[in-house]
Amino acid sequence: MSYVVRVKKLFAMHELSIVINILDTAEENAKNNNASIVNEIELEIGELSGVEYDALNFAFENAPKNEMLKNVVFVIQKIKGKAICNGCKQEFELSDYYTPCPVCNKFESDIIQGKELKIKSINID
Repeated sequence: MSYVVRVKKLFAMHELSIVINILDTAEENAKNNNASIVNEIELEIGELSGVEYDALNFAFENAPKNEMLKNVVFVIQKIKGKAICNGCKQEFELSDYYTPCPVCNKFESDIIQGKELKIKSINID
């Protein structure tokens, strides 16, 4: 049981640094626009980005926040993975890096969507 907790903390540390970076970016943008409160941060996160959603939410809930960020809400849009086959040029969805093309069954493809981790919008007052 304690091993599982350590693993979750390890994941949370990675996601915590992501959350802190996002909060710093939101705060900087709010200050640059003479705002005093950040209400919402909308994120686009790809299923192939390597980010653990539960760990990200845990890190967000536990990250230190100043007065400007105390009530901020994260809205996460999950982006499905997509690839295009280098052989037959078929575009297809994938949930991991090792999914073969459903048409020709080759593993040689380029990922065209799903590795994103970006701030889509910041709602400020």
